[in-house]
Amino acid sequence: MEMKIAITSYTGKCGKSTVANNLLYPRMREAEMFRLETVNESGASGAEDEKKMKGRDLEKLQNGLSKTKSAIVDVGASNIESFILALHQQDDAHFDFDLFLVPVVASAAAQNEMSEAVKTLQVLAGMGIEAERIKVVFNKLPLDADLEDEVRVLLNFHKKNPIFTLNKNAVIHDSPAFKSLGTAKKSYVEMLADETDYRQKLKDIPYEPAYEKERTATVALMRAQGYVKTLDREMNQVFEALFGEE
Repeated sequence: MEMKIAITSYTGKCGKSTVANNLLYPRMREAEMFRLETVNESGASGAEDEKKMKGRDLEKLQNGLSKTKSAIVDVGASNIESFILALHQQDDAHFDFDLFLVPVVASAAAQNEMSEAVKTLQVLAGMGIEAERIKVVFNKLPLDADLEDEVRVLLNFHKKNPIFTLNKNAVIHDSPAFKSLGTAKKSYVEMLADETDYRQKLKDIPYEPAYEKERTATVALMRAQGYVKTLDREMNQVFEALFGEE
């Protein structure tokens, strides 16, 4: 898939980098990764050559985008204001992107985050970006929760203001995989590619105090491997929901 996608929202901790690192990059391996951030909160994508810059550096970003057919642009919350301002200053600059993807925390309790997501959608639409080029992806939905109950505010807003594209199958559930990857010190891409049989490896480690740290580390890797395989199946479904007809 050849697309240039900007992942953006006025709120932090909504999962922009999760979407960039774990949903898009593993399925768009030819894409260049650009980070617009002041504070490094992007995590690891597995991309070999990430480009980092500030939100105001639109000319620098445009030069980078002009050299690739596919790109993932992760706009950090600390840079969203300057990024939007830069787009406003150059008429039709938003056409440098095929899609603007807005992560939404799927929790009725996250009222501030929901309001900021709505603000983001309104600002993007106000720039003249068509509804088909603005999509949302729901993130952090608890496994035992109902999506419509958790994001009713956004669903009602969409009914009255269809300024973006909404697919209720584009849902990433809350998963222990992300914490597990941090413990294992591996990226999503690295863990998926790891074919080590950690269960067998664990059996081969002696049950002695001297090997306790090795056993603990192996268990962490085994756990991360299992979580990521499950998460990967869901990510495939989300990607299909977002781009299956592209």
